[in-house]
Order: sequence, then C-alpha cells, then structure tokens
Amino acid sequence: MHSATRPPNAYERYYARLEQLLGQPLPGLRRDRVYRLRAPGFMDLVIEVLPSCEETGGMVLSLVHYFEQNGDLCQDPEMTVRLFHPGMTIFQQLCPSTDPSRGRAEALDFQQAIPPIFQRIYPRPGSYHPNRRRELNEFLGFWLKNLGEQGHRLEEPTG
Repeated sequence: MHSATRPPNAYERYYARLEQLLGQPLPGLRRDRVYRLRAPGFMDLVIEVLPSCEETGGMVLSLVHYFEQNGDLCQDPEMTVRLFHPGMTIFQQLCPSTDPSRGRAEALDFQQAIPPIFQRIYPRPGSYHPNRRRELNEFLGFWLKNLGEQGHRLEEPTG
C-alpha cells in the first residue's frame, strides 16, 4: 500500500518560499555573493550567506530591507534565518520535518534600526524563547509570502 505524502509544515513552506524567491536551490548559495531581489515600487531585499550555525552546522542567511537616513543604511527589518537542507535530520525537536526530502527554514534573529529593536530566539545553546520563536517564525512566513506577492525577483548576483 502506498502512503500519502504529508503536507509541508511551516518550516518546510518557508524553505520552499526562499527557494522560489531566489529561483535556485538554497544549498548552492555562496558566501562571496550578495543576492539582491527587486520589485518595482518596493524596497529591495538583500540576502547574504553568513557563517554557518555553530550549534547545528546549518546555513544561515541574512534577509534585509535597507533605507537610507542621514547617509546611513538602516535595516527595515533584518532577519537571520537558519536553513536545514533536504536530508538534514538535525534539530527535529524544535524544527521538525514531515518529509526528509524537504528543506526547513526557521527564524533566528530580528532587528530594525528605527525604532531600534533586536530580538533573538536562542540567547544561548540549549535555551530559547518559545513565544518569541512562534512570533518571529510567523512574521518570517508573512514576510516571505508578501515578497513573493510583490513580485521580488533576483537580479544577477554580485560579489
């Protein structure tokens, strides 16, 4: 008997939305590149690969909108997101997978320049803020959905 595939959970949907926005498999992103996504009438989204997560080894991305004020670039907002590529089985207790062939993405940090806000989900290894984790992951899902609906598309990478 053939078993039905379970629908993707939120973390798997976030990963799929990131791949769809970038138009390429996430494991192929490079640290020496800046990925800029544009949509007419909206702020650009800048994506960079950061050093890997020390705790899990997962790829970490910075997703940020910038605006300029008095000559300074300000985040509005910036989120760091940890990726678990397809086949990675680590961290299932907090970022579960319904299908090992799917990748997973989860929010780590949120910051904004004005008003100044910084929120971290995992303040130290083995510790996290459950309510903040839920809120920031819900925001990540909302933001990624909006970026897609706004028509953000990848420009040629630079770096």
